[in-house]
Amino acid sequence: QSRRDDMESLGYVLMYFNRGSLPWQGLKAATKRQKYERISEKKMSTPIEELCKGFPAEFTTYLSYCRSLRFDDKPDYSYLRQLFRNLFHRQGFTYDYIFDWNMLKFSGQRFDTNSANEGSTNKLDTNGFSGTQQQSAQQMYT
Repeated sequence: QSRRDDMESLGYVLMYFNRGSLPWQGLKAATKRQKYERISEKKMSTPIEELCKGFPAEFTTYLSYCRSLRFDDKPDYSYLRQLFRNLFHRQGFTYDYIFDWNMLKFSGQRFDTNSANEGSTNKLDTNGFSGTQQQSAQQMYT
C-alpha cells in the first residue's frame, strides 16, 4: 500500500459517490484470494474514461494522474485538490460550511434558538450547527 494506492482508492470512492456503484462490485469467486484477483483485474481492465463517463473531466484527470504515479512517488496533493476546487467553483458552488452528512445528522431534530444557552458558543444555530462546529469548518477551508 502506498500514497499512490491511497489516492487512487479515494478516486474510486468519489466515483462510487457519483455512480452509486463500481464495475467490480459484486464479483464472485471461490476464495477470497480469487475474488481480490478478479477485482484487481477488473479495476485494471476498466478504462478510466469508461469509469468516469458522464462526469466532469477532472475525475478522469485525477484517476489518470494517480495511475501514472510510481509506487514510491509522492502525489502532488495541491494539484489534485486544485482540480476539484476549480470544478467546484466552475459549477457555481460556494462554501457554506454545511455538509450533507451534517444535514442528515441533524435532520428531524428541532432546536430552540431562544433557549437558556444563549451565551454558549456551542449553541446550535437555525441550521442545527453549533458555533464551534461552524468555526471549525470555516478554518478548515480558509
